[in-house]
Amino acid sequence: MPGTPRVLRNPWLAAGALCAFAAASVGLACCGAERSLDFMKYYAAIGTVGALGVACLIACLWTWRRPAALLLHLGFALVLGGWTYNELAGVPDGYLKLHAGRTGSVDGDFEFTLDRFEIDRWPDTGTVRQYTSHGRIGSEKVDISVNHPLVRDGWWVYQSSFEEMENPHTGEPFYFTILQCVKDAGLPLVAIGGALLLAGALWLAIATPKWRGSQDGCRAVAKKALSPSTLHLSPFTFHLSLLYLLAFLGALAMLVHRTVATGHPPLQNMYEFLMCMAALIPVLTFVSAKVDGQNTLLVDSLLLTVVMIPVGFVMDGSVKRLMPALQSPFFVPHVGAYVLGYVLLVRAALGAGRRLVGAGFFLLTLGLVLGAAWGKVCWGHWWQFDPKEMWSLATWFVYVAYFHVRPRLSEKGDRIFLAVGAVMIVLTLTWINLSKVFTGMHSYA
Repeated sequence: MPGTPRVLRNPWLAAGALCAFAAASVGLACCGAERSLDFMKYYAAIGTVGALGVACLIACLWTWRRPAALLLHLGFALVLGGWTYNELAGVPDGYLKLHAGRTGSVDGDFEFTLDRFEIDRWPDTGTVRQYTSHGRIGSEKVDISVNHPLVRDGWWVYQSSFEEMENPHTGEPFYFTILQCVKDAGLPLVAIGGALLLAGALWLAIATPKWRGSQDGCRAVAKKALSPSTLHLSPFTFHLSLLYLLAFLGALAMLVHRTVATGHPPLQNMYEFLMCMAALIPVLTFVSAKVDGQNTLLVDSLLLTVVMIPVGFVMDGSVKRLMPALQSPFFVPHVGAYVLGYVLLVRAALGAGRRLVGAGFFLLTLGLVLGAAWGKVCWGHWWQFDPKEMWSLATWFVYVAYFHVRPRLSEKGDRIFLAVGAVMIVLTLTWINLSKVFTGMHSYA
């Protein structure tokens, strides 16, 4: 951009800032959700988050000729600005604790009368499947349940939890419903910002990838991989391909069996997560051969047999019913986007399917945005500073930094950056299990 200082047009400056954001996200993840939220609210009040938003807008000035980077910077600035605006000008959350026949008011805007509270349980395990508050606003009947909030007069009213008590006279249980009431003033800005983030990530996914001094090399590799002399299968390759096919069929059969046994798509925990990854890798081997012209059979088979399957055996594979929060249309696309995105990016770090990094980053962004939308519908807020959320955000920052400097990276530097991203993915997956130790919203995963 003419007139912009040269230092501000240096992509390494942006990459350094993004890596600093990643490090800050890691630090907040280690603090736990509650302490991180308190920390951010305090510093938002004194303007630090606002200063970061200004920095993002400045970054937009020197990326105006790079549409993908511009969309990512502007989208993140709007998301950050929406959160800050809500914290500074928004209304604090309210809670209603009611039992049947009682009425509660939400900031005087409307009154909700609880007629009855219903708990639906799984017949085989007795665990809670769903709980619902049936009530009235005036003469209008309304139902509020997990993942189905009531939106009225700018308020979002959520079925947060319930309390069970025993009647001292009859000994029978009776229940109090707990409703969370949220008015998110910055939500429109956040929604627009999320759409821009997706647009920027999609731009990177469909754009022709560029690496410093490696375009001719990539073409040569693709041409050699698809030449007639390399299409002949040696006995070793043939037997490896056969075993690979059997492994794929076995993983596919496990997915089908798991789906039937649990009654839901197998994406609930790490055991099922790895099972889905194992079934996806052989498919991506074929895609890499078509898109990249790469023979990734050896790398993918090692990833499958040395990493996915052994790690899956140490995970808890017990069959569990979905808790109310997971019974949502967001469940499959949110988790599925992360599964496929993680597989693509880890394979790229191992030298397989390198041209699919953009697609992996788009899926990473899609999973992040869908997760935020799901959090808003289920928990009341689109971001809870949960440890897993913060690690996922740190991973996203690392890959954004990578795309800023990719055209200037050497072959070795490119591999190092992708390896760092893969390490962040592994750490993010590790946090799924450590979330039972650290405070957060993903303890059920």
